[in-house]
Formats: sequence, C-alpha cells, structure tokens
Amino acid sequence: MVINMDTTIVKKETGNRLKKLREGLGYTQEKFAELMDVSVTLYKKMESGSYNISIKNLRRLKELTGVSIDYIMFGEQKEFEEIWMSLESSDNLTKMKMLLRLVAYFGVDSRECFSEWKKEEEYIAFLEEWIKTRE
Repeated sequence: MVINMDTTIVKKETGNRLKKLREGLGYTQEKFAELMDVSVTLYKKMESGSYNISIKNLRRLKELTGVSIDYIMFGEQKEFEEIWMSLESSDNLTKMKMLLRLVAYFGVDSRECFSEWKKEEEYIAFLEEWIKTRE
C-alpha cells in the first residue's frame, strides 16, 4: 500500500481547520456533526484528517458558518482589506452576522479583534441599535 504523504498532510491540515472552526464557534464534535447532518463517527474522521470532506459537506459547512471552502480546503483567506470593503458595503444584517462571527471566533472578552477602542465603541453602538430595531 502506497501512502501519498502530500494527501495525508492536506487531509490533516483540512481537519485542523475544521476543528479550529468548530471550537471557535463553541460547538462540541457531537453538536457540530448534528448541525452538518453527518454521523459523529464520520465527523470525527473528517476532523482528524483520516477522511476527506465531501463536496456536499463542504457546501453544508459554508451554509452553516459562512466560511469559504477555499479556507477549509486550502487555508486561503481573503485579504483583510477586501473583507472590510465588502463588509462596509453590506446591509445591516450581514454586518451583524459578521460581528457575531468575530465574537464567536475571538471570544466575548477579547479585545484582539478591535484595532482601537473607538472601533469597539462603534460596533457596540451598532449592535445596540440593531437590537432595538428587532424588538
């Protein structure tokens, strides 16, 4: 049996990104498997890198989390400036989803996701205003 080391490494790296995403969102393996509509055994194999993630499951991940397939598969992410420009021109609901993803990724108490205090105050004000419109 010949093992292609490149394929093995890619599957492990993909699994590591999947694990980081799941943990960043605060889910257990069991709950994330349920959300993805796969068995816990299959999910654990995907996360460990012993099983390739199918196209169907990649699409489901994108639907659930908004994370790009390029990131999950290859670790490629858009440049910050490109993301920021896209966010600035987005509607409020999209902005809210992004903010909630940032909070999920960095944690509620983390200041690392804000480059300066004034930006944090702007996001908090935006969040408060958005909540008022939903009441």
